[in-house]
Amino acid sequence: MKKLLLLFTILCFTHSLSAQSHIPDWYLQVFKKADLNKTYSISSYIKPTYLLSDFSGDNVVDMALLVINKKSKKRGILIVHQGFTSYYMIGAGSIFGKKGFDEFDDIKWMDGWQINKKGIVYETKFEGGDIVGSIPRNLNNNSIVVWESSDGAPLAGGIIYWDGKKYRWIHQGE
Repeated sequence: MKKLLLLFTILCFTHSLSAQSHIPDWYLQVFKKADLNKTYSISSYIKPTYLLSDFSGDNVVDMALLVINKKSKKRGILIVHQGFTSYYMIGAGSIFGKKGFDEFDDIKWMDGWQINKKGIVYETKFEGGDIVGSIPRNLNNNSIVVWESSDGAPLAGGIIYWDGKKYRWIHQGE
């Protein structure tokens, strides 16, 4: 039993190290320099653990990484634009989304994410809580689409995109 426990501990530690070993040095430098490691831990509660793409439109690869707030256990996404020391937190205790309707501070509901290529996307339009259609939106940069699934199929979620000044939210689905 002790050998099995030791093996399990070693495997968990190795997995944690291997997940972090693939994270680019420039990202980890911002994470440590801003003391984010004191408040957040890098997590792999969804695969992939991170996304690499040019989210800011400057032709340089940026990175979005899954994190958990150590104190509150709230889940989030930490985005860093390569070449900059600033960062952007989506969830993990920080409020994000459309105020009064779609705002959240925890993405525990999210069970999938991927890069969304720039171009036309559709925002779900609501009236009185009912879906009444969709509005086409043109995104100039790659973005992040996140979703919650039901019976193995995406049910609802949204798109996280950079507007040139900050990250914004487009609701999709129910």
